[in-house]
Amino acid sequence: MKRILVLLLITVTGLVVTSCFGPVVRPTVDFTWCPDGESGILNYRFFSHSTTVPNHYITRVQWQFGDGTSSTDYSPSVLHRFTEEGTYFVTLIATDDRGVSGTLSKEVHVQPAAFIRTWNLTLGFPVQVTGEVENRCDETLPTVILKAKFYDADGLRLTDGTVVINDLEPGERAAFSVKASQYSSRIFYATVAVESFTVDCPEIFQPVPKK
Repeated sequence: MKRILVLLLITVTGLVVTSCFGPVVRPTVDFTWCPDGESGILNYRFFSHSTTVPNHYITRVQWQFGDGTSSTDYSPSVLHRFTEEGTYFVTLIATDDRGVSGTLSKEVHVQPAAFIRTWNLTLGFPVQVTGEVENRCDETLPTVILKAKFYDADGLRLTDGTVVINDLEPGERAAFSVKASQYSSRIFYATVAVESFTVDCPEIFQPVPKK
C-alpha cells in the first residue's frame, strides 16, 4: 500500500509541474541589413525586427558578426565594419522582459556596394582618369564619391581629384571622369577608388524600451 501511495504522489507532482510551466515560447527573431558607405566601403548596418509574445517586449539584442567580433551596446540597430569581402554568418540573439531568448543566423555576402569595373589614365591636358562604376547592392546609391590620386615616376603624390556620381540605381553602371585638380607634366601614373557612398536604406527596427 505504501509503494502505491508513493507512486501516486510522484505522478501527481509531475502533472503539477507540467501544468504550471508549459512549453516555453521564445521570441521571433529576424533582422535585415544594408551597406553603409559613408565612413567605409565595407561598413554594414544591421536592423533587428524581433518580436515576442503578446504583452511582452524585447529588452536586449546581441549581435555576432561571424568574423570573431560581436556588439557590446545591445542596440537593435548597429553599424559594423568588416575588414574584407566574403560571406559571413551573422547571428542575432534577442531577449525579452521574461528573460527568454531566441536566436537566428543568416548568411551575409559582404562586398563594396559601389564597384569600379574599369578605368584608364589619360595623360596630356587635362590629365584624367576615366572608367565605369557599378551599383552592386539592392538599394539606390544617392551619391558615390570617387577619388583619384596622381603620382610621378618616383611614387610622389602630386595631386588628386574627385567626382560625385548621383542616383545610381541597383545594377546600374555609370561612366565617370576624374580630372587632376592641378596639372603637372610630371604625372606618370594614378590610382582611383570609391571614397564613400550613401544608400537609401530603410531603418525600421524594434526599439528597446528604456528601463
